[in-house]
Amino acid sequence: MERAMRRSDKQVQDKSWIEDVLKRGEYLVLGLAAPDGEPYLLPIGYSYEAHGNGVILLHGAAAGLKNDLIAANPKVSFNVTLDAELVRNEMGSEFTFKYRSVTGFGEASVITDIAEKNAALAAMMKRYGGPHTDITPEKGRAVWVAKILISQITGKCSGYPKP
Repeated sequence: MERAMRRSDKQVQDKSWIEDVLKRGEYLVLGLAAPDGEPYLLPIGYSYEAHGNGVILLHGAAAGLKNDLIAANPKVSFNVTLDAELVRNEMGSEFTFKYRSVTGFGEASVITDIAEKNAALAAMMKRYGGPHTDITPEKGRAVWVAKILISQITGKCSGYPKP
């Protein structure tokens, strides 16, 4: 389902701008839904790969609510925000924020293949400037890695020049 942005004047569709935000973001906020419809948000480390419509790689603990929710409903949303800054005004109703952000939707799946898991972990370590050594199949069971195949993505820019 295509979702329209209410403030289309702030929308950014430039792919290189969107990719820059995704590459520069420190973390991603992952949006999930419980079977009863209750929303669940989780800040999480990630990596972005530009092939196709784009893929987000995620890493976390092997146990937890996110795993159960993705198993029940793999449809997810996500957001990465940069340069957020409060803009004060004499009129309280005129307070606003400056920011650059990317919001997307897609379908998450858990990566279980050890070679694919190692490749995803290597990409994340490269992104965050950390060391990487391949994990063994035994250690691989203790590490949760997933990917989001992006179905829709858009940028939003407020208070900064648009590309």
